[in-house]
Amino acid sequence: MSRFQPPPQAIILTGFMGTGKSQVGRLLAQRWGLRLVETDALIEEQEGTSIAQIFAQRGEGYFRDLETAILQDILGEERLVISTGGGMLLRPENLQLLRGAGPIICLQATPETILERTSGSAERPLLNQPDPLAEIKRLLSARAEAYQQADYQVDTDDLTLQQIADRCEELLADHPGAVFLVPRPVQVKVDLGPESYAIHIGQDLLAAVGELVPPAKRGRRAGIITSENLVPLYAEVVRDSLDVADWNVSVFPVPDGEASKSLAQAEQLYGALLAADFDRTSTIFALGGGVVGDLAGFVAATFMRGIDHVQLPTSLLAQVDASVGGKVAVNLPAGKNLVGAFHQPRAVIVDIGSLQTLPQRQLRCGLAEIIKHAAIADAEMFGYLEANMANILAGEVVALKYLVARNCQIKAEVVSQDPQERGLRAVLNYGHTIGHALERAATQWDLTHGEAVALGMIAESRLATQLGLAEDETASRLYKLIKQAGLPTEATGIDLQQASAALSVDKKIAHNQLRLPIVPRIGQVQITEDVEMATLQQVLSSLAD
Repeated sequence: MSRFQPPPQAIILTGFMGTGKSQVGRLLAQRWGLRLVETDALIEEQEGTSIAQIFAQRGEGYFRDLETAILQDILGEERLVISTGGGMLLRPENLQLLRGAGPIICLQATPETILERTSGSAERPLLNQPDPLAEIKRLLSARAEAYQQADYQVDTDDLTLQQIADRCEELLADHPGAVFLVPRPVQVKVDLGPESYAIHIGQDLLAAVGELVPPAKRGRRAGIITSENLVPLYAEVVRDSLDVADWNVSVFPVPDGEASKSLAQAEQLYGALLAADFDRTSTIFALGGGVVGDLAGFVAATFMRGIDHVQLPTSLLAQVDASVGGKVAVNLPAGKNLVGAFHQPRAVIVDIGSLQTLPQRQLRCGLAEIIKHAAIADAEMFGYLEANMANILAGEVVALKYLVARNCQIKAEVVSQDPQERGLRAVLNYGHTIGHALERAATQWDLTHGEAVALGMIAESRLATQLGLAEDETASRLYKLIKQAGLPTEATGIDLQQASAALSVDKKIAHNQLRLPIVPRIGQVQITEDVEMATLQQVLSSLAD
């Protein structure tokens, strides 16, 4: 799959009369849960008369003006399937409007098929001719260049309506933006040679885990490690799916919260796995947010020197960050993630539907990582976030599916090039150096990881401006988007001395200096060498002003 793009506003069906635009449009709209708009029907409703009468009384030019006006009216914010009149693409302004709305599919048929499908219809004013077949051929020839402007062509001659709809869906499933309107899972590959794996993104996928990850011949024992609050929500759904696929399943709940990400909790799980007769052929399924993903992944990486694991992230933060890349760890009292490993999963399965039960605060926290990825790698996605934040916070499925897929794609590209975090992967730490320090210093302030990363990005963008390495607009846009997402923009009440102490044990520090990712402009990132700790602490303190 090429680089994912923001989902379009509409899917457009066009083509000559008799090719099935309205019927296929109706089928696709029903399948995808979108509203169908037929431009000819809207014109008839608006004018209070038939297309044939409009042509007879006012002429074709007047009708084409109506088409343009209708397009301008309907191309608002609602996602649509649009079925156009057969001559819609003849006007360049119509083509421009439709191209801006989404991919255009032109349905085609031979003149003989068109004549057979339209014969006897009084509502085809252009065919009221002595020789309608000759007229069809003439019109098709005249419109051939316009129809070739469509993104896709579908020959409908020997297909049923269902088959035409299927063909349209297959084409759109390979479109980098329209794929998010099609109710099929999206797949992102993390290319790591023999350790490569796929990230599956879609709806209702927790009920398909057994199908997506069948048991290996030599080992069918599966352990679902999950947080206690998710047991009634999702554990049985996953268990049932694995049972159907002939896995032998056990569930291991752990207490909710960051405290579970510890060596003590890992030791308890080792004992539970041994008691349940798990061995080196067994597989761990990590069902939950970032804490569960890190803990279960760490247990899988270290139990019997390493067993397979599958990530089933249920929080937005885990879906776009923690579940991808194979970094697993537990915390020590001195800091986060200080004991860990690189242990790539067998697969990652992201069920967008799990976000519907996610508290709003946790959704916003996931947006912090999405903003980070947009800032360092995708200016187009950053602009999409700026323009669509209200829909995203409202949980619009299409928007969330795009954001999760594109963010997984960004992280997969980086991880594939640097699986052990020896160079390029450091760009993913944008906002995390100060963010992790703030988390350590804010135990009484209840600061989440995503909120800390948001504050870290604000501070580090100020650092880049202060060092003359970034455009002034970069820090301003970043600050505004973080605020728009409902994330904190200042950190009053933080113990800065404690935050500074946390910075001093950062894993990336060497000789009292840091290598730090910097965003010079939105969508670009670079590594800055030898950032002085004193300078970093200065911008950290600006968050408490």
